[in-house]
Amino acid sequence: MRAYVLCGGFGTRLQSVTQGGQKALVPVHGAPFLQGVLGQLAQAGISQVVLCAHYRADQMADQLDALAQASGLELRLVVETEPLGTGGALLNALGEQPADGRFLVLNADTYLDAPAYRLAVEAEGHAIVGVKVEERSRYGSLATDAAGHLYAIEEKGANGPGVINAGVYAFTATAFVDQTVRACSLERELLPTLLGRESIAVCQYQGRFIDIGTPESFARYSADFHRGAAQ
Repeated sequence: MRAYVLCGGFGTRLQSVTQGGQKALVPVHGAPFLQGVLGQLAQAGISQVVLCAHYRADQMADQLDALAQASGLELRLVVETEPLGTGGALLNALGEQPADGRFLVLNADTYLDAPAYRLAVEAEGHAIVGVKVEERSRYGSLATDAAGHLYAIEEKGANGPGVINAGVYAFTATAFVDQTVRACSLERELLPTLLGRESIAVCQYQGRFIDIGTPESFARYSADFHRGAAQ
């Protein structure tokens, strides 16, 4: 099964750590953060990964062979000539490296343990991984119906506990065949359009979850999460 990893962002909030470099490649105890993510994908049964890059794609290209060797995955790189957002990056990559079956999509700056990806791999049809947190204000919340299917992704800002979007998706090969490549958001544009015509299951994951988008969360990952990511 193939995974498309979105790693085209500028990492603005993490500039004090990245110093202008590629956020997904920021070193953690001597290894790029992305190496830990790829290791979890390999454990979940993924065999091929397409890296969707834009900002500092040159760094991604330079480290591609080393990342492939460390993870044991077949890696391919697709570079956007201009920033296209999360949705446009995926559409662009699907145009260059089409999926021939169900595929995963995930963010390169988020760490989850392998079971999270396995949930999406083993689900049927379209699926999104949700994780329960005590404070959801930084994330989009998932609203589900009684059958556990998604009916809305709520904007960031709601306070208190809830099930949030972990940024891991599974789609069928034909999910976006009617979409043209353009700058757009996966969460705010492509997903609602898909949800308007097809069902999306929510797979609730109970495990470690962190995104490294801020210096504080990166420091927490470096201190508390890295050991498990390296295993």
